[in-house]
Amino acid sequence: MTQLKKHQIDFLKKVSHSQGVLYRISSVYALGQEDRKDLWQEILFQLWRSYSSFNEKSSFSTWMYRVALNTALMHQRKKKRSWFGVSSEYEYLQNAENHSVHYDEEVRILYKCIHNLPHLERAIILLKLEQKSYREIATITGFSESNISVRIVRIKEKLKQMLIQNGVKGD
Repeated sequence: MTQLKKHQIDFLKKVSHSQGVLYRISSVYALGQEDRKDLWQEILFQLWRSYSSFNEKSSFSTWMYRVALNTALMHQRKKKRSWFGVSSEYEYLQNAENHSVHYDEEVRILYKCIHNLPHLERAIILLKLEQKSYREIATITGFSESNISVRIVRIKEKLKQMLIQNGVKGD
């Protein structure tokens, strides 16, 4: 087996274990189904393109998150440049209702609220939802662990208020 094939197989194995993470990032940072597919493909392309530079100083998942989130942010910036004034909330709701995966109503509202957070808060809470440790989140975002702790408390409070405004009760 050639070195290139081993490299490709190793990459595919690692990425296949992370498909759910990539799906969630695509779902939160892209609105329509086509936009999600485009973002998914762009993330995979960027992961493959930069895989040779992965030096294993951090875990693959930490490195992958950093690449995926940076790609999602760049994707969103490009989209904003070509935005034509359609309400993001309306478009999000339309696409969520038409999406093939039917989420429980409260989960759908939670993802809508997460989508409405600022980019950095969105990234941090997604990492927390993926059960990443404060250390991993700090490594990915470049903030200290204590700063991440404070930010997560604030983001949770903000999400709680947003959920209450959207009719979701409880914690």
